[in-house]
Amino acid sequence: MKQPQKGKLVAVYGVNGIGKTTQTNLLVEYLQSQGKQASRLKVPVYDLEPEGPFIYKYLRDPKFREENPKTTDELQKLYADNRTRYEPELRARLEAGEWIVAEDYKGTGMAWGLTWGSDIEYLEEINKAAMEPDISILMHGHRFDTAIEKDHRNEMESERIAICKNFHILLAHKYGWTVANANQPIEDVHRHLVALIEKMV
Repeated sequence: MKQPQKGKLVAVYGVNGIGKTTQTNLLVEYLQSQGKQASRLKVPVYDLEPEGPFIYKYLRDPKFREENPKTTDELQKLYADNRTRYEPELRARLEAGEWIVAEDYKGTGMAWGLTWGSDIEYLEEINKAAMEPDISILMHGHRFDTAIEKDHRNEMESERIAICKNFHILLAHKYGWTVANANQPIEDVHRHLVALIEKMV
């Protein structure tokens, strides 16, 4: 029996509110229209114990953050551990032929880690075991204010968002991510992202 062709991992990066959810969903629909088994994956994987539920609440609940203080490095280690814990399933899905469009992946953790004061050497060390995406795409531009989530740790300070956006660009240059202009009509952004991955399809 013929083995299924291995799937691909597509990572979509960008600051909060830049349109990643919309575009990852559209990419999944495109891949399915091309006959691929495809799914969207949100990283961190919030329902994966023990780190996922903690990260979800820590990001969204100011009182929980106050009662459960974490240094930036401690929090980044939780993110990395969450990805590591999920990786066997991720690899199995790819081996079975599934295409996975990840909304955020290890590059997101690194950008936010730098934004909150961690250093690149530490972040690279805790993430070095994680698999590399087949393609990494950075959606860059001005975020949409309508998408801001109240009380979310990474969404309430415009100055910190600007710093994180700059770190995303620096990481894109360092690691060779492809940069896409997010401030176009949704259909134009989608066409650009499709053009980036269609050679792999």
